[in-house]
Amino acid sequence: MQKSAKDVRPASPTGRLIPAILAAWLLGGATLHATPYIPGDDSEVLEHVLPNTDHRMQDIRKLAALIAQSPGDENRALTLASRQLALGVAESDPRFVGYAQGTLAPWWHGSDPSIPLQVLRARILQAQHNFTSAKQDLEQVLHKDPNYVEAHLVLAGVDEATGDLGPASQHCAEAGRIRPSLAAIACAASVDSVSGYADRAYASLTLATSRARSKDPVLQSWALTVLAEIEDRRNDPGAGQHFTDALAQHPNDVYILTAYADYLLAHNRAADVSRLLAGKERIDALLLRLAIAARDTGDSRLPDYIVALADRYTAAQALGQSLHLRDESRFELDLRGNSSRALELARQNWAVQRTPLDARIYLAAAQAASSGSDIKIVAKFVADTRLEDFRLQDLATRQTAAAQ
Repeated sequence: MQKSAKDVRPASPTGRLIPAILAAWLLGGATLHATPYIPGDDSEVLEHVLPNTDHRMQDIRKLAALIAQSPGDENRALTLASRQLALGVAESDPRFVGYAQGTLAPWWHGSDPSIPLQVLRARILQAQHNFTSAKQDLEQVLHKDPNYVEAHLVLAGVDEATGDLGPASQHCAEAGRIRPSLAAIACAASVDSVSGYADRAYASLTLATSRARSKDPVLQSWALTVLAEIEDRRNDPGAGQHFTDALAQHPNDVYILTAYADYLLAHNRAADVSRLLAGKERIDALLLRLAIAARDTGDSRLPDYIVALADRYTAAQALGQSLHLRDESRFELDLRGNSSRALELARQNWAVQRTPLDARIYLAAAQAASSGSDIKIVAKFVADTRLEDFRLQDLATRQTAAAQ
């Protein structure tokens, strides 16, 4: 199966998931499923996976062997599927999300699923950007048990990713009412920070982080990342330190690495990005940032990076995946200079998810393509959400003034 030097691994799911860091915390660790991935053709390379010596590989093989002996054991299947999904989130690799769905296949279409199964199914659908179906599952869970905290937290993440900030805020509040915790406070702060209450979000999360009884590194890293993103959107130099602190808690988290790399690139620190992401080329989102850093530093590896990214995006399209749209839009604009294709991809992405990063990517493509109608869409979103992002606020003000 290794007949080509090109890595055409499916594109990575780099959306804000629960957000992604909270997903890893809720799932409680990551291990890799031993079920083989079946490539679409003989040109696909399978070498960019965890080595056999990785303890998670060894653990999952033991679990898979137990499940093979009792294939009807739903509880064991849930354990395995949750670990597969956690790895898919942690590694930003949709194959393992697919493995999780496969593990749950015997129960996937059941008419009366258990609550744990339905929540896990919703997480898998969320990771696949099937937000509508994920919300249906979670709403059904809350109809059965209105106090199921995990469903509130996951649903808040889905609503935040799709720009439904009012419902997201309500679910964070419900999670806090049922079980006051750093997770609930971070959930509320994340939503507040993108809906006009950044000061309140920053203050509450700073206090909660310092006082939290839970010192779980994944949960702490999520809270620190939310603080870093608030500062980044406000052009506060403290963002860099919070990103560094978050990575110290959770060094290999793809979401933090991606967000920090974007921050460094925006501050003309491409060489730092090259050092930060060295050796992480197998992850699509990080390879894109490495390629942009290579462009800015004159790195001779840039042509190879561009070819690898193009191959991966093409492979994802062939598999019908749409998880890569935002990054592919940036790839087309920043590395290929194709503003029309970048705008097309940004529009497709905007129809699925609407976070501040989605808005920035959409705006960059719209401005490059001189599309006033698309610029107005972004401006309306910024105005409606009262998003505090120095890169977008001036746009909203100008568009509002022009309309009057």
